[in-house]
Amino acid sequence: MLPNNMPDSRIWELLARKYNNEISAEELSELGRLLQQPGAAHHLNELLADLQAIPLKKITSDADEAKSRNALRLLLNTGSETRKTIVAGEVRRKKRYALWAAASLTIIIAAAGFMLNNKQPETPLTAPLNEVVTNGGSKSTVHLPDGSSVILNTGSKLSYNKDFAAGTREIYLSGEAFFDIAKNEKMPLVVHAGDVDILVKGTIFNVKAYAEDSTVEASLIQGVIEVFSKNDRERKIMLRPNEKIIIGKTSTISSSAEAEHSTLLPKEAVFFLGKIKPNPVDSSISEIAWIQNKLAFYKEPFSSLAQKMERWYNVSIQFNDEHLKKFTFTGSFEKEDITEALNALREIAAFEYTIENRNVTIGKAKKQ
Repeated sequence: MLPNNMPDSRIWELLARKYNNEISAEELSELGRLLQQPGAAHHLNELLADLQAIPLKKITSDADEAKSRNALRLLLNTGSETRKTIVAGEVRRKKRYALWAAASLTIIIAAAGFMLNNKQPETPLTAPLNEVVTNGGSKSTVHLPDGSSVILNTGSKLSYNKDFAAGTREIYLSGEAFFDIAKNEKMPLVVHAGDVDILVKGTIFNVKAYAEDSTVEASLIQGVIEVFSKNDRERKIMLRPNEKIIIGKTSTISSSAEAEHSTLLPKEAVFFLGKIKPNPVDSSISEIAWIQNKLAFYKEPFSSLAQKMERWYNVSIQFNDEHLKKFTFTGSFEKEDITEALNALREIAAFEYTIENRNVTIGKAKKQ
């Protein structure tokens, strides 16, 4: 991990590798996270993206290289130490290119150096991202520039870089989404979902990563994905079709069976691997039934089912008895309203409930 006083130099290093087509998938993921932090780095990313559109020609001799270097030094002679470091770094690059528009390059590098050297207090800046947000029980379908499509569940936010598919394919998700990703072996797609990154080349899968949940869940329908926790970037879990992974803290492991199949990672992060199983009630796939406007659940603890019902019905659910959270249910809701759904659950387990406005309180059943 880099010291806190070195983020700018690390961002510059990663940007240099990105725009020289030398960046790895892990470094691309790290760069995406750094660009989300407050500061001017994302402006630098935009400037370098603009540079890619400027025609380049290869330097053919040492004299050409010296001429280019001297021109840059003259124009940046009054710059800060940061700018000098940037120029020196560029001169040392193995691939030697000169710009037809050298003056434009110099102005942009000088501007980047100024931003990196600016010591004024930082204020939050808006990253260069497109965003889609769903609220109030709504869903949304997003068509990405590369031909991929994403269905966004209610209470979710999807962000992706404005130059998506031009140089990188990166998506930031808070909530739940169903992905159908166009295949591109040379440009993998990275989904950033809380403390989890998912590397994709072309596949169909579902990710559930609500901020208020204690776990992140990925379910693979078709293709292959690689999943890794930011707590342990060296260890990657590869999923095959009809497999799912749940990543969370040890406190989220709810049964000895899950604990038996889990892998303990640093900081108590847990990978639980399992199979996607059809719901025996109606053969639906619980993990993706929501895209068909169906709330399906299979051996679901009441605590997590209540979270799903909160989003599904746009209500708030509270328990006044912790033991009720341990009830498990299997079934599905489609056209039922919140009252009909709760009454159906009461046929399986004994509890009482009250509804006031959009607040639901669940308590122990009264003795007859």
